[in-house]
Amino acid sequence: MHDGAKAPFWHYLRAKEIGHLPTGKLRWWLLGLIVLGWAVEQYEGLKTGTVLVYILDDFDKTLTQWGYVAAMAGVVYAIGAQLLSRAADRFGRRPLLVWPVFFYAVISVCGALAPTFYTLAALAMAGSFFMAGMNPAVHAASRDLTPQMGRAMVYAWVSLAFTVGALMATVIAANTLPHFPGWRPQYWIGAGLGLATAVMLFLFYRDLAPSIRGSVTGAIPADVADHYDAGRLIYRSPRLWVLSGTIVFWSLTYVTVSGYVPTYLTRHHGLDPARAATVTSFFWIVFTMSVFLSGWLSDRLRVRKTVTAFGAITTGVCFLIGSSLPVDTPETTLMVLWSLTGFFAGFIYPSWCALYSETAEAISPHGVGRAFGITATLSPIAGLFLNLGLPRVIENYGWSTWMMCAGFCCIGVAVLVSAGKGPWWPPKTTAA
Repeated sequence: MHDGAKAPFWHYLRAKEIGHLPTGKLRWWLLGLIVLGWAVEQYEGLKTGTVLVYILDDFDKTLTQWGYVAAMAGVVYAIGAQLLSRAADRFGRRPLLVWPVFFYAVISVCGALAPTFYTLAALAMAGSFFMAGMNPAVHAASRDLTPQMGRAMVYAWVSLAFTVGALMATVIAANTLPHFPGWRPQYWIGAGLGLATAVMLFLFYRDLAPSIRGSVTGAIPADVADHYDAGRLIYRSPRLWVLSGTIVFWSLTYVTVSGYVPTYLTRHHGLDPARAATVTSFFWIVFTMSVFLSGWLSDRLRVRKTVTAFGAITTGVCFLIGSSLPVDTPETTLMVLWSLTGFFAGFIYPSWCALYSETAEAISPHGVGRAFGITATLSPIAGLFLNLGLPRVIENYGWSTWMMCAGFCCIGVAVLVSAGKGPWWPPKTTAA
């Protein structure tokens, strides 16, 4: 470990795995590569949401028909998460960080050339499969690089990948749609970004050796022969399964924003697609700043549950307020509301990830990849409800009713975090 710390910065590239716990610049460099890869992968999946109105018009399809496609993509996502999350613990994180980005770049090329709606639908499902495999690897790899303290700040960086990916989708669309209208140019842009990112990850990212990953927490004896088998304890914890259910409620709210808010602003409030993307980008800009504030508070106070619940309740209130706004609400008001929603939403994910990771590690540090695989498998349940239910709710009751549903789901997040391991209040310090 000391030799690794004293070696030149690029020395780590000479070996297939890193045999010491990275510190300083190397740690942040590796974490930055993880964030970059996940951000681009998020962008690849979310770029469709900004141009969904064009796709529906081009192929003469309804929102309900797209909902069926998105629901099936969610099922494929669950299958991919269950199959590929095991590979993250068995074969390491690197394969699932590099190849999904590359394959999604290929999928984007095929999407740009897709002759029919059903071809595009099949490609969306294929993309969901690869993104599901990358999800647990990203979370587990981030955990590998960080000690116990500062965990929420590390997952704030993971959240940064979510927000940067979504922000890329909205900002790129807002700035390119006036010049290149339609949905196909967005797929060509995605293909270029995906290919460049995959090459960068392939050249510069390396995994930690399994023995180093297992020594981060010391939660089980270091002489466990089969680390992979030890990780199966993850599946036997009722507490972890209840805590995993949090992701169902949060995913429904998150995908509402990332997948449907641009369409909501276009069809309900009458904004053109470029302006709708601009308004949505305010959510992601403020969210990006908020995740670091919430991560800092969570690590400083060590109350993961309280920070998560605060974010969930306040975000839910913002959705309920938004559901009551009239159709002719000024664009400035919409920007302010979605900025506030993004601020409060930023308090949810980093602290919840820290809570979930610490709860999983207390069971087995060698099953963290599979633990996040559980959440990646459960989150499509929200997708099924969202993509099958949203079009019908909107058809019968309007967009405002769906925004109320998303708000109440945030309250569900606040309830389920109580299953996590850790206190609600900061521990009292004893006088000397």
